[in-house]
Amino acid sequence: MHRTLLTFALVLAPLACGDPEPEPFLGDDEFVRDPALDVELVSAHGDDISHADGDNCMRCHQENGPGPGRFSVAGTLYDADGAPSPDGLVELRTAPDGAGDLVLAVEVDAHGNFYSTEPLAFPDTALFPTVYSSDGARKNHMPFPTRSGACNVCHAGGFGVQLPEA
Repeated sequence: MHRTLLTFALVLAPLACGDPEPEPFLGDDEFVRDPALDVELVSAHGDDISHADGDNCMRCHQENGPGPGRFSVAGTLYDADGAPSPDGLVELRTAPDGAGDLVLAVEVDAHGNFYSTEPLAFPDTALFPTVYSSDGARKNHMPFPTRSGACNVCHAGGFGVQLPEA
């Protein structure tokens, strides 16, 4: 009987001690973002400062995250063999396959990543992404529009933003 009471007391002890409230998690509205992180950032050819190829960049680079800049569009461009493709170009347009008005052009950096804090009308306005290789000879496009610039959310694993073979 004493053993049962002791076990019961040990199980309930942490509850009675009043564990502190858990810290707000990344993305939670209660997350306190340092205002110094709200800087303009745009990827550029040859830049070597990005990281985490293929990850959802906007997990951290958003209003409730710890990454510098609040990205409006971000992702990773891959070559046909699945390796990150550096120094390409991403365009967001009002029509598919490189047609329509150009809303934003973002250079791809040395790691194959692209990102921008330029304001976009997502999710109110849908746009058509087109990606180009570094020499402009190869391109790929989404045949339907998107209302999100978080490219690596959908384009993950074997479904990355990919250029066709040369």
